[in-house]
Order: sequence, then C-alpha cells, then structure tokens
Amino acid sequence: MKKILLSGVLLLSVLAVQAQRTSIGITAGTGTAWLSDTDRDVVFNPVWNAGATLVYSSETHWGFGADIKYSREGVKFTYAGTGNYNGQTMTTRVGSDFIRIPLRAIYFFNKNENAFRPNVSLGPSFGILTGGEIKTYDGDKNVIGTSKVSDSFRDVDFGLQGTAGASIMLSDGLWFSADIVYYQGLNKQNKNGTNTMLNSNVGINLGLRIGVGR
Repeated sequence: MKKILLSGVLLLSVLAVQAQRTSIGITAGTGTAWLSDTDRDVVFNPVWNAGATLVYSSETHWGFGADIKYSREGVKFTYAGTGNYNGQTMTTRVGSDFIRIPLRAIYFFNKNENAFRPNVSLGPSFGILTGGEIKTYDGDKNVIGTSKVSDSFRDVDFGLQGTAGASIMLSDGLWFSADIVYYQGLNKQNKNGTNTMLNSNVGINLGLRIGVGR
C-alpha cells in the first residue's frame, strides 16, 4: 500500500510540474491560400483561421504544441472569358472550410524562465473539409456560377506546417505569441483531372495563452 501511495504521489508531482509548463488559450490568424497546379493565374486570396491552442514547454529548449481550429482555405484565380464573356476577365474562388489540427514539435531558443522566447516549429497538420463553395464571377463581379467544394475536392487533407515566431510573457503565466506560418499540403485534393492540386497557405497567427496548474 505504501508503495502504491508513494507511486501516486510521484505521479501527481510529475503531472504538477508538467502542468506548470503547460499553457492553453486561443489563436487566430490571417493570410493567403492557394492550390498548386491549377493552370490559371492564381491571385491573392485572403483567408483566416481561429480556434484553441495548447503548448507544453520543457525546462530547456523543446516543447510540443497542438491546435484545433476552423480554417478558411482554397484558391482564387483569373482567366480570359470565352463565348458570351469574351473579352472579360473571369474570376473563380474556391472557399474551402476545414477543421484543422496541427501538431508541432517546438524548439525554443532560450529556457522556460525567459519572458521572451523566440522559437521555430514543424509538424503534421490534418484537415477535415466541412463545407464551402466554389463561385465564378464575370468581369463585372457578378456571380454566374456556384457549386459545393465537396463536389470537386476531397474531404481530407494532410501536410506539413512550419512556423517561426516568439512567445512573450505579459504577466506571470500569461503568454502572447506571434508566428509566421507556412503550410504545404501533401495529398491530392482534386477529384477529377490528371493534375495534382495541393493546398498551401502562408500567414500570421497571433495567440493568447494562460498557464494551467499554477
């Protein structure tokens, strides 16, 4: 019984220490997204994301992060109109709605007690398509066609996400973070055609986290 109690105390002690290095909070960001291999003139496509974030930091330089968030992605491209739209610049926008879960191995350039912690991270990101529309506009920006993203694109996405940024301690246990984020999809998204369209996006993410177990 004493051994069991001692083991329980040791386990709680470890969990308490880990909790003191764990922070949870909110994250949101904006940027631009595109799909590769479209054979069109891809243009700036404003997108955004928002959700929850968790970061565990070891006593030294390594840490782990995980997010779960809504992410608007897709692509926007232009092309020359034909037929009734001859001479017009047509625009198609794919607005894909994802629930995305990035997992991150984080390297901090200084230790946990520092108030300013520059860092880089890399890890897999999983996306589940939840909806979205494909809209086509004529040269006067009138919508001339609408369809569901799920009619043309797959329901699951997988790729790698890399970040570079910093966490700043605003007060004891309260952290603000700012990161430049790049995502590169690795699995083909289009259901039709021989081309391979991959999701990509780049942007800035901001976060606010509070330490737990203090």
